[in-house]
Order: sequence, then C-alpha cells, then structure tokens
Amino acid sequence: MNDASPMAMNDASARLLAVRAPLHAHLGADGERLALTTGEIPAGTEQEVVGLSVIDVATGVEAPAPGAQPGDRMGVWSPDGGLLAFVTNRRGPVELAVAGGGDLVQVIDGTAGISGPPNWSADGRFLAVACATGAGVDHSRPYRWSTAVIEADGIGALDDPPQILIVEPATGATRWLTETSPRCGPPGWRYAMPRWSPDGHRLAVVASNDPDGVLPGQWVRVVDTSGRIECPPVPGGRTVIPAWCADGTLVVLVAEPVGLPAGSAGQLWIGSGGAWREVEVRDLLGDVYGDQPAELADSYEHCLMPAGGRRVVVRVGGRGRHAVAEVDVDSGGVTILAGGPRCVSPVGVSADRVVVTAQSAVSMVDLAVITRDGLAERPLTSFAPPPAVEVKRFAVGDVDAWLLAPVGVAGPLPAVVIVHGGPHYAYGESFSIDAHALCAAGYAVLTCNPRGSTGYGDLFAHAVHGNWPVAAQDVLAVVDHAVAAGWVDPTRLGIAGNSYGGYLSCWLACTTDRFAAAVAENPVTDLVSMYGTSDIGTTFLPRQFGGPPWEQMDRYLAQSPVSVAHRCRTPMLFVVGTADRRCPATQAWAMHRSVLAAGTPSEVLVLPGASHEGSTYGPPAARLAHDAALVDWMDRWLGR
Repeated sequence: MNDASPMAMNDASARLLAVRAPLHAHLGADGERLALTTGEIPAGTEQEVVGLSVIDVATGVEAPAPGAQPGDRMGVWSPDGGLLAFVTNRRGPVELAVAGGGDLVQVIDGTAGISGPPNWSADGRFLAVACATGAGVDHSRPYRWSTAVIEADGIGALDDPPQILIVEPATGATRWLTETSPRCGPPGWRYAMPRWSPDGHRLAVVASNDPDGVLPGQWVRVVDTSGRIECPPVPGGRTVIPAWCADGTLVVLVAEPVGLPAGSAGQLWIGSGGAWREVEVRDLLGDVYGDQPAELADSYEHCLMPAGGRRVVVRVGGRGRHAVAEVDVDSGGVTILAGGPRCVSPVGVSADRVVVTAQSAVSMVDLAVITRDGLAERPLTSFAPPPAVEVKRFAVGDVDAWLLAPVGVAGPLPAVVIVHGGPHYAYGESFSIDAHALCAAGYAVLTCNPRGSTGYGDLFAHAVHGNWPVAAQDVLAVVDHAVAAGWVDPTRLGIAGNSYGGYLSCWLACTTDRFAAAVAENPVTDLVSMYGTSDIGTTFLPRQFGGPPWEQMDRYLAQSPVSVAHRCRTPMLFVVGTADRRCPATQAWAMHRSVLAAGTPSEVLVLPGASHEGSTYGPPAARLAHDAALVDWMDRWLGR
C-alpha cells in the first residue's frame, strides 16, 4: 500500500493546476463588465482557492467583485448592472447573496442548497434559482427507496432534488415555484438552469432524473408564475439548453436527441405553445474533451445564448475543434464569429460584443472578446504562458490524430496513447494537463478520434454500436503510423484513458502485447454488472448494444474486458473515485483482481470523494494524485 502524498506529486501538473482556471462568467447587459469566477490550487497545497472578480471588457483591467470575499462564486449582473447576485458559503451552507455599490447587501435566508447560478427577471425584480428544499431522507435512519436510481454521478443522493425558488432581493421574500404546486408533475424531478422569459411571466427550466425511470436524459419545461408546467413538443437529450428570443419564442438546443441512435448530432428547436420546428444547423454543440479544471470552457450553460431579435449564439464543433456561431433562427443562416485550429466556446453576448473562452492543445483556457460587427478579436486574460510542448496534427484514413511532444526533442520517444471517453465524444484542439505532465516527463502523447467519436457525422459515431472494441483497430493504426514516422518508440508504449477510454485501455492491454503499461481510470470492465450498477446503465447500455443484457448477453459478455482479463500481460494501474456513480469502483476492482490472478502486476489508486470526472474537477488531492500516478506508472514500466 502506498500513500499518494503531496511530496510525490508531479511538478508539471502541480504548476498547471496552480494557474487560475475560469469556472463561471456572466457578461453584463451593456457588455462592459464581466463577472468572473476562477479557481486555482496554489503550488504545494491541496486547497482550491476560488475568487470572484470583475473585468472591464474595454480595458481588460480586473478588480475585486463588489461585496465578494474568497470562496464566493457564480456572479450574475442584474439587467441594469446595479446589483450582483452570487453564491456564497460564508455562513456555512451554499446560499444566495446580493451586492451593490461595492458592498454586500444581504445573504438571503431560505436559499441554502443552491445548485447553480441565479437568473434575473428582465425587470430586475426577481431572481430564479434551482435550490434543494431541505426535505430529503434522513440517511442516518433506515429508509425505503422505490425509484430506479438512488444517487447520480456528480450530484449525489436524489432524495431532495432541486426545485425552482423565486427570490425578491428588495424584500428578501422567497417562494417555491415548483415544489409546492399541485400541478408540478411527478414529485422527484430535478430542475436546473432557470431562464426568465422577456415578459417575466414564464421560466424555461431543465428537468432531469425522471423519478418514474421512463424518460432518459434531460427535458425542457416551461413554468408560469403560478407554477403550471408545460411540456413543449421538443425531444429530450443527453443535454438540453433553453434560451428566449426577444419576442418570447423559446429556442432549445438538444444534444443526442432521445429517440435517435446514441451519438447522433444535436438539434436546434424553436417555438411557442404547440407550434415548434427544427432549425437546421450542422455540428451543433460539439464535445471535445479537455483535461483541465476550467469548467467555463466545458460547461453547457452558455452554449446557447440569445443574441438580440430572433438570433442566437451557439457553439458548433467538428473534427476536434469548437467554434462560436451566430444563427438567424428564421432563415437558418449561420455566421462563424470565432473559430480556427482551436476550441472556442461562448460565454456572454451583448449588442456589440461576444466574450468567449479559447484554448488549444498547447494553450490553456483564456478569455477573449469579439466585436460582432467587424469580428475583431482581442484577449481579455492571460493566465499562463504556453508550455514547452509542440503538437502535430495528422490523419490515418478517416481518423484524426494528434502527437504532443517536448519542444525540440527528437524521436523516437517513449509514448503514451490517451483514449477519450464516451464513446461519443472527441479529442482535439483542447488542453490536457495529463498530456502536458507526460510531455514534461519526456514522453510523447498520442490522442485520436476513432470510430464512435462525434464531429464526423452520425455514421462514424454509430459505428461502435454493438461493437465497442472495433475502435481499438483505429487506435492501433494511429500507433503504427507514429511508429513508422519515427516519432515514437514501439518498445516503450503506454496507454491510458477514463471511462470508455479506460474500457478500451483494458481491452487493448488484454488483447495485444503492444503496450508496456496501462492506466485505466474509472473504466467499464463488466458490461453485465454495469447495466445494473451505473446511474445511467439501464438507459445508456441498451442504446449501445441493441438491448439489455438478457437480450444481448453474448455481446455483453464477449465485449467485457473481464472476460479476457486472464490474457492480460500488461502491468495495469486502475484509478477509482469513491463517489463515482457512472462507472462504479467495483468495475475496476473486478478487473484488478482478475489481472493479479493472471500473474500480471496491478495496482489501484483510490481517490476519496472523487466522482467520475474527479481527477479533473474533483478534490484537489485527487487531481494531484492522479497526475502523479499516471507519470509514475509510465516511468516504472516504460522508462523516460
């Protein structure tokens, strides 16, 4: 047994985690001030420092936010810019606070348990927040449970799902919009992302975790101020994002629409009442994985934003890149506002400006501002200098790939292949602390988008349905190309990945002798048990394999890495989060024991309190320990 103490942490990853990472932002209606939340883990510590500041968009000058103190976050300007509402834990629980004129006005009672940023009504009189009611189960006493899922990954227990709370800052008065209404639908729905209509009479909200277990994913709902809920005829999806046009029509972005095969392209819907239609926009949303703590760049909250009149700003993406586009919802016309060989995501929109995040494989997340008329772009922040890493983009057939390596170091180098999760996501022009930590240690890093990745059309994304291991052929073809080009050493190859990336790492470790070491983080290893133990197992896996286990048992068994673990000759390190409900830790433990039984070295790194993405967004100790262990395991079996 080994203690992953701070003394053993990788210097490169510690330095990168000490860089300020943007977590949340809100642009004032006039486009002049940006409320920005950032987080950092100072070098030599395991404590994240969160701060709320204000950036003058015209000059880039940053100053403390009015009334805020360390730990405050998620600031949102009132429509007239006179007040800043934000989330605070200064009294212990997470609550709503309001500041104005440089001073804290109040922390509003009855708001403990806020689960997201507030949203102002257009007249500035009210705030809507998603907030727990405090009526959950007493977990210290025996209790019964009737619905399918008791806990969700990154959320925790589902016994007190957030409802919509209306707050009047001038008086401090609060009232529940959904929880107390007899017409609010089945109890147990989880509400999030409230958005006031321009007239202040309705809110668009996101509903998820259907307590009856019938509707998978997220769904848009419209709630009027009496609490009556409407269900627009819009498909649900893995993610849905609502936004109101100025005339009161609603626009909804749907990722992976329910009713279509998993991994299908996103859709954009517009309508009111019973009249709805789809607006054709290619490559909506995009899902390019980074591995860095800048949640603002990865959050879906800002991926659809009103842009005046009947126009919206959206994020689009393909072939490992993100761009920001403006869409005329009547004509369907699309104008790219920011793009190029990088990942750009919208943050805020005003009459003449758009604020975005920008990153690449060799540059960390920063903010920039774009003028909407001439599309001139200038940086707003510069949190870190570019690391000494160079990137080479190449393709093997239809598969895009990237090689990261230390600047000026000739190959062939020992190399680590990092496989993305999903399988319906992508790698590309995004920043990865894991990759840069490995490069700092002298390794090259290979990433690629094998079959199943998004951003290449539905046929490519659907190619892994019923055959998850087929993507391994694409990964090996990328490795062969890099070896033939003289970039990497074929005798010193490692492989790593999280979730589905962990699955494919396990599969390749057991079915080939190409890799000298493997690191599988929160992997899927036993598809049969995954069906019943994952928070999304009963909805996710049947869409991937053509049915539940009892209908497709041969597929579930034959494609489970535990079924071939007895053949594993690759030393394996498993990384598990104790709060992972997506791919529970038992998946890794089962594989670990099977690998040991085969006589192959295997270890498990346990990250207390970490959920499925815990090594990226979880407790600082988990982030640091994972990065250090990844480099250490490759050093042990590959050598630098």
